[in-house]
Amino acid sequence: MKEDYRWFWCGLVAAAIVAFLDTEPSFQAQATESWDADGAYCQYDPQTLGEKSFDTAYEKNATSQLKMVVVVSSFAWPPAEDLSWLNEQPWPVFVSTKAQGHGYHSEPWGNVGWDVASYLRFIVHFWEVLPERIAFVHGHNMAWHQAGYKMSYILRNLCWDRYDYVSLNTNPQDTKDWKSTASSRSGVVTLVEEELGDLTKKPTAYYDRCCQQFLVSRAAIKSRPLQFWQTLLALMTDRDRLAKNRVKGVFDKRPNMAIDLPFMEEAWHHIFNQPKIVQRKVYGMGLDINMETGEQMITEPHHSLARVAQCPVMLCQDSDTCRAKVLEERQRGASLPRGSLADGADVKYWKVERKKQMSASRDKRRSMDSSVAQEQLHDLA
Repeated sequence: MKEDYRWFWCGLVAAAIVAFLDTEPSFQAQATESWDADGAYCQYDPQTLGEKSFDTAYEKNATSQLKMVVVVSSFAWPPAEDLSWLNEQPWPVFVSTKAQGHGYHSEPWGNVGWDVASYLRFIVHFWEVLPERIAFVHGHNMAWHQAGYKMSYILRNLCWDRYDYVSLNTNPQDTKDWKSTASSRSGVVTLVEEELGDLTKKPTAYYDRCCQQFLVSRAAIKSRPLQFWQTLLALMTDRDRLAKNRVKGVFDKRPNMAIDLPFMEEAWHHIFNQPKIVQRKVYGMGLDINMETGEQMITEPHHSLARVAQCPVMLCQDSDTCRAKVLEERQRGASLPRGSLADGADVKYWKVERKKQMSASRDKRRSMDSSVAQEQLHDLA
């Protein structure tokens, strides 16, 4: 028997919120201390996951004074991705990790909900003191959905005050080669449609790429009520419910892969009142050139971030590591042949890199399995 999600929305949602708030209460802002946030730049400590500027703002109840914060979704300890690149960009950082034992950086529900739960957690937890703008990103500096744009480069040159929402991925523009997903009848879909209307009745309603990373303003987030975000997070961290909605087939070996997760990757821009199709007037067009090295960062002109990452952030000059990285990139660029492609610009790069990553991941899992087996033998002894 199919669940009646309208009834679910009217009845069980309240219980879900209560259970969630018991686990992860929202940050209760006290009187904000006087603090000059204009010069707050990234000082990330990989040993603690902490970042000095954000931690200082948090202690002073002054995170709302920050112009922008980079929220990073991470998992495992040590982090599955090397996060040292965070010091190569200027903005204050908050790392939200699935690993336990790291204070307010640890998500209490553990490894569930993908990056979606990490993003939603920050919104709910800091609702009263959200920064002016937030960049929600993954832990990697490079990925296939960024082509030749390193995230550190994007953030160093981000036109952050130009947008209420903008994707930080290289999405195809003005085209219909995005994937299209039919609506599923899960609680998350129902919840989103309670806010946005029936998306299934809108042509091309679910066009978007995977692996969402984006910049969004406080105003755009607060265009939806807090209860919407609280309920969405409660649903996205409910292990039992996600298990029931698990995608069959290719994802059978990934118990975290529920229908709701890919749906949310395609729904963020709808939630923030954005057009269904990425527009070139917003993102730019052409074979974008790295302003620091002169390298070509894409091979397909309609995958450009030319208008998004064209504003060198002055805050970078306040950070020794960020400033040094810019100088290093300029020096490297001076020695490159004209017309060089950046790593990742060519799809062939990612085919090779993906094989390396999968091999490394297999080796890591085998090592972890071996360690667990040895611990069990030790316990038996």
